[in-house]
Amino acid sequence: MKKELLDIKTRAISILIIILILFFSLAPFQKAILGILEENKEVIELYAEKFGALAVVSQLKDWNIYIFTQWFGKNFGQMIPIFAIILAFPLFSKEIENGTMEFLLVRKSRDYVFYSKVFSSLIVGFSLIIIGSILPIIYSFFVGKYFLNEYALKYIVHGLITVWFWNNITVFFSIIFNDQVKPILSSAGLLTITTALGFIKPLKWLNTYSYALGGKIFSEGKINLVYSGSLFVIGGFILLASYYVFKNKEI
Repeated sequence: MKKELLDIKTRAISILIIILILFFSLAPFQKAILGILEENKEVIELYAEKFGALAVVSQLKDWNIYIFTQWFGKNFGQMIPIFAIILAFPLFSKEIENGTMEFLLVRKSRDYVFYSKVFSSLIVGFSLIIIGSILPIIYSFFVGKYFLNEYALKYIVHGLITVWFWNNITVFFSIIFNDQVKPILSSAGLLTITTALGFIKPLKWLNTYSYALGGKIFSEGKINLVYSGSLFVIGGFILLASYYVFKNKEI
């Protein structure tokens, strides 16, 4: 597993830097952003009212509302599925494309190669979600702002399940394709299609972004247990399918 963690190191550090840049370009500038909103109040209120977000805009002076909507509900939340795809897309396809998979399978069993790669991407993905979710807690403590820490902990659950689901989908594509381009295009394409279809009311359950952004946590203060369980189970079946394909694939 050490090799897999080293392989994923560059992507993990890059994502961590992106998370830190996103957070520290947002959190310290609440007053500045509110000032911009105030200057463009008439236009913003027109569009906010149209999309039913007028109440949220007026509540952004509240630190908790600001972080929940702008960090978890936008900047960080929107990136979670993309982070999972970036971490997982080259896991198997890169080895096959470079012709190094045969070398790996001579030295290690297929089970070892499969589990070490999948667990490495999940461990890194989970760690990044936890870091991104506790950043507001740490920042709020040092700048003396009151923050509802328990909400951030609930967002961690949604983030971990989202990473689990999209990581396993991308692992499946990484195994069935023999180059690195198709897995990332297929995963990103599926994310785009399911998100777009989710705007159709009967198909809104397809939109995993609604879950990743923590809509139920923000509105009701609760983890979406049904959706969490569903994504976890579906992600598990996809991972089992990936294992079966990898065990039987001719390399």
